[in-house]
Amino acid sequence: MRLKSKDSKKIGLVNTGEYGDKELIGLCLKGQESGYARLYDRYAVPVYNTISRLVNHQREEAEDLLQEVFVDVFSKIERLQEVESFEGWTKRVAINKSISYLRKKQKVHFLSLEQTQLSEMSDEGMEEAVLKESRLEEIEKAIEGLPETSRTIVNLFLFEEMSQEEIGKLLDMSHTAVRSQYHRAKNRIASQVKGREVKKIG
Repeated sequence: MRLKSKDSKKIGLVNTGEYGDKELIGLCLKGQESGYARLYDRYAVPVYNTISRLVNHQREEAEDLLQEVFVDVFSKIERLQEVESFEGWTKRVAINKSISYLRKKQKVHFLSLEQTQLSEMSDEGMEEAVLKESRLEEIEKAIEGLPETSRTIVNLFLFEEMSQEEIGKLLDMSHTAVRSQYHRAKNRIASQVKGREVKKIG
C-alpha cells in the first residue's frame, strides 16, 4: 500500500502520543497500523527536508522519494529493533536514495577534482565571518545555486552533519576532493551573501 503523500507543511496529523520509537517499532512487528502511521508522522518532515535539499527542492521528486524511503524502511522493520536511532537510520536511507536519484535520473557524476588546489581556500577567516553573520534563509538560497556536486557536499556536511570522510565514501570521492569542493562552495556562498548585503545597503 502506498503511503499518503504529504507536503512538509502538512505533516503532523497523527498524534504520536508518548510512545518511544522502540515501542512504535514493537507495534509494527505486531502488525498494528498505528505503529507505522506514528513513525511516519513523527519523522516524515525531517526526512522530507533532507531529500528536498539534496534534489534541490523539486517537490514531486522529493515526495516520491519520501514514499520510497518509508516503504523500504517499513519493509525491513524487523531489522530496526537493534538500531539506536530510527531517525538516523531512515535519514541515511533517504540520503542514499537521493544520491541514487541524482546519479540515475539526472545522470549526475560526482567528480573527484583532484586538480583543485587547497591553496584556493584563501581568505577563509573572512568567509567564515560573513557566513556566521548571515541568516539561514540567505545561505540556503545561495546553496541552491551551487553546482550539483558542491551543493550535495554542502548539504550533507551542514544539514546532515556527515563528516567529510563519510561524504567522500558516499560519493566515491577522496577526502581531499571533498574538502576542496566544500571550501570553494563555502567561499562562493559567502561571496553571494555578502553581495546581497551590499545591494541592500545601496
